[in-house]
Amino acid sequence: MSYAYVSDWPERQFLFGIPDNRFWYTWCLLDGLLMKRVQKKRGDEQSDSVKPNAIVLAGLQLFTQYGYRKTSVDDIARAAQVAKRTVYLHFENKAAVFLAILDYLADQVRQRCAAAEHAEGSAVDRLAGLLDAYFGMGFELFGKSEHMPELKETFSRLARTRIVDLNAEYENRLAKFLRLLEKAGEIGRPPQGLTLEQVVHILIRAAEGAKHDPEVQGDRRALDRRLRELAILAIAAMRK
Repeated sequence: MSYAYVSDWPERQFLFGIPDNRFWYTWCLLDGLLMKRVQKKRGDEQSDSVKPNAIVLAGLQLFTQYGYRKTSVDDIARAAQVAKRTVYLHFENKAAVFLAILDYLADQVRQRCAAAEHAEGSAVDRLAGLLDAYFGMGFELFGKSEHMPELKETFSRLARTRIVDLNAEYENRLAKFLRLLEKAGEIGRPPQGLTLEQVVHILIRAAEGAKHDPEVQGDRRALDRRLRELAILAIAAMRK
């Protein structure tokens, strides 16, 4: 532990009536106790942050496996290995856990988008990575869940506005990425008659449709190929 005024202490023979040698012994003792308290507090803070994360991840697993309706707060608590009251300490109810999952997934998409944007490789590689950041992650999490229709309905009922905002954020990110490519001279302008925003809209709708292609369903590699084909097509359409 560092203290700016430590250098003044040797000149003092007494502090609070304690002789110098006893003072140093007392200070070391108090300092050790203080450090233990600080470490315990930090440990408690880390534990407090770990618990909601564990609850969110447990909820994601259970909702995907059993659906929203059949999953209870008791189930989430057991899967997260916390007490039921701990769940209610961090979340008002099951719906709040579900909404926290949406926030968690949005953060994951942002991180994956950032990684794709700054990755090495061609414009096609990076655009394919951006498409995968959104559609690939959703495929990994929900592609094989038999409860996907119910989960979609639940997302729509509980967070329609938030989902609209997140979709708009993703579309804007794709558009910004393509503008940067154009500015860097890696691509030209959109095909005649189309705006860049329209290109992005078409690209997203095509990627969404790819998830439902019979040749893709359940096959992650097939989805990867389809997303890359869409990236190739988009970049080729805007070549100089």
